[in-house]
Amino acid sequence: MKQSAGLKVTQGCANLRQGDIILLPELLIPAEEIGRSEKLETPEGVAIISQTCDVVQSSKSYCLVAPVLIDLSDRAKKDADKGRKPLHLYLKNSDGIEQVVNLEKAISIPKVQLEGQPVTSRIDGGASGKAARQLSWRITRAFGRFPFPDEVYPAFRKLREKVQSSSGKNGNFSRVLDLVQDIRVSADQWERPGRNLTLYVIVSEELLSPIEDLDDEWEWNAEAIKGAQVNDETNKLTLDRICELILNNLDSDPNALTKLWNRFEDVLQSTLLIMDEGREVNSFQAVVLADTEMNLRMYKQTESLDLEVLSHSQINS
Repeated sequence: MKQSAGLKVTQGCANLRQGDIILLPELLIPAEEIGRSEKLETPEGVAIISQTCDVVQSSKSYCLVAPVLIDLSDRAKKDADKGRKPLHLYLKNSDGIEQVVNLEKAISIPKVQLEGQPVTSRIDGGASGKAARQLSWRITRAFGRFPFPDEVYPAFRKLREKVQSSSGKNGNFSRVLDLVQDIRVSADQWERPGRNLTLYVIVSEELLSPIEDLDDEWEWNAEAIKGAQVNDETNKLTLDRICELILNNLDSDPNALTKLWNRFEDVLQSTLLIMDEGREVNSFQAVVLADTEMNLRMYKQTESLDLEVLSHSQINS
């Protein structure tokens, strides 16, 4: 890890920012936290989790930090980056160095423990820049996730199993999942049986053109779709085949790509989403949506699906 121009933590931590990584080889957990003093080895250092405004205030004596995980695979870093492990915080500094912080072991320590220690990494931009705002949002999300009712988790079983079996592999479904920015869920109500759910798969606007920009008269045409074969009938494509065609057509005719996303919705809904009509989940619809179509009202009416319920609880290094 490249040290940030010899920067060291000043007295009172006045020069620290949220997301800074400090080369602190071990944490001394105060006795009042667990009833006895204890040391936690942190060979890669710790990251600042507290808000910058709280860290730099002289009136605040404590700071929330979390240890940096070591020896992670590229896949584990990608899982953290994509939010599939909400308690694993992804950081990337100006040198392109990627690190993952374990929020499960976040702890408040006296700021004095950090004074004089080297700052080894800092995210791009200022304390109020775009990267800083994104980091703050990630931390907020990790500790403020929506408590989905236990009764709805069975509705995600097949989707969870599919993600688990695809994780770490280079399959078509796994690669398409890497294109997804977020998965959000809405319900007409959460408290009673008979819920009607909608699963929103959010992708960037470059991957899904607005309806008004499409040709109303465009029909399924194998010749216009890269990699398609004459016998690839739109209503008979498997999920894997649809994913393969999506990957082949990312830079193709937007009409073709949109049709493939529409078919992805249908097959995702019919094969991986579970409902028990008249009982806990009455209906479960899948919708692929461009990020620009997710307006504020829709955002407030949906909840980000905790992808940790869809993937292994243990990161593989």
